[in-house]
Amino acid sequence: MENPSPHVVLVDDDRAVLGMVSDALSHHGMTVHAFSDGDCALKFLEDPTQPEVDLVISDINMEGMDGFDVIHRVKSISNTLPVVLMTGEATLDFAVRAMRMGAANLYQKPLTIREMVNSVFHLVGLHRDLRLAEAGLRGLVRETRHFSFRSDELNIPSMVRHLTDRLVPFGFALPSNVDVIAMAYHEALVNALEHGNLELDSSLKGDLFNPRDDFDALSIARRTSEPWASRRVDVRMEVTPDRYEVIIRDGGNGYDTRMVKQAVDEDLSRRFGRGLAMIHMVMDEVSLNAPGNQITMVLKKKAR
Repeated sequence: MENPSPHVVLVDDDRAVLGMVSDALSHHGMTVHAFSDGDCALKFLEDPTQPEVDLVISDINMEGMDGFDVIHRVKSISNTLPVVLMTGEATLDFAVRAMRMGAANLYQKPLTIREMVNSVFHLVGLHRDLRLAEAGLRGLVRETRHFSFRSDELNIPSMVRHLTDRLVPFGFALPSNVDVIAMAYHEALVNALEHGNLELDSSLKGDLFNPRDDFDALSIARRTSEPWASRRVDVRMEVTPDRYEVIIRDGGNGYDTRMVKQAVDEDLSRRFGRGLAMIHMVMDEVSLNAPGNQITMVLKKKAR
């Protein structure tokens, strides 16, 4: 089925710019809803009788509601709807502030129409893919994945990608915080491999300026030696409409789980051993099995 025309909300109190950008986007097959003030644009977005919008483009410097106000209000209506800001003053401060507020891009005036049109189509495609994923979740009952790797096979960055690719589309994370969750999974996998399967002690980690790295040398040696190399790291992911659970189990001997609370309560400024504390900060639920070789991490559906 052919994709319908993208719907774009355009906001600029300069009517000459409003007309020029609107004509350019319309010429390339987009349906443009143009407004000369932010309040009217927001009322349109909040109106359930209006068509679903794929993108909002707003000038920053406007009387009354400026572009930063627009992006804040748009994100309160739909945090997945991309917003692009336009400005004649594209300073680094403006760009940093815009991106921190969730802007998908920042266009500098005078506009290069061809580049803007290409960017708009790209952002529209991303937003539609996200909507399709969210729509598919409505029928989701349960999704499970099970991975099992030998110590000498486990690729942690690749595994982290598998564990995070569902988070934003399924509503368990926002684009702004998915990297923090990815880091928590990374820490859990590192713990399973290094401290579980390979039985490495953090005390072996020397000073950064020390030419000898005993920790790294022993890690390399044990990845190719038995019994450490053939021990397995099992990763299970289960997703339901309200719960995102990841279980990581290593083949090591475990450790005294009574030390967990101490590790979580200790100062995060410690150079080593901060992974478990960070995991507790990021996840909604964290638990370990009695032997201490399995961690369960749970994220719950965030309210929209």
